[in-house]
Amino acid sequence: MPTIQIRGIPVEFPHSPYQCQITYMTKVVECLETRKYALLESPTGTGKTLCLLCAAIAWRNAYIKKFRSRMPVPEVKTETQVDPVAANSPRIIYASRTHSQLTQAINE
Repeated sequence: MPTIQIRGIPVEFPHSPYQCQITYMTKVVECLETRKYALLESPTGTGKTLCLLCAAIAWRNAYIKKFRSRMPVPEVKTETQVDPVAANSPRIIYASRTHSQLTQAINE
């Protein structure tokens, strides 16, 4: 699986991405890093769902690694203790017009 660097984050992609896919993933990572809202669109068949998933997962993995490297390891973790990584992570909301598109996103 090819890995490409997007804004310093290694993103695994199942094949060599087209330029429009690299641009899309770059915008996803940029919005996650800056905690800005994004409304991204691309023509049918350009791999939007795959790009979103690959970029978001790669960014989250890098975020967790960076965040955990800066925090002290707690001596004892209780069941009620909130995960600081989850508490500080931006929320990603995926929306679609149809159930079939949502099913496709879940399957990917």
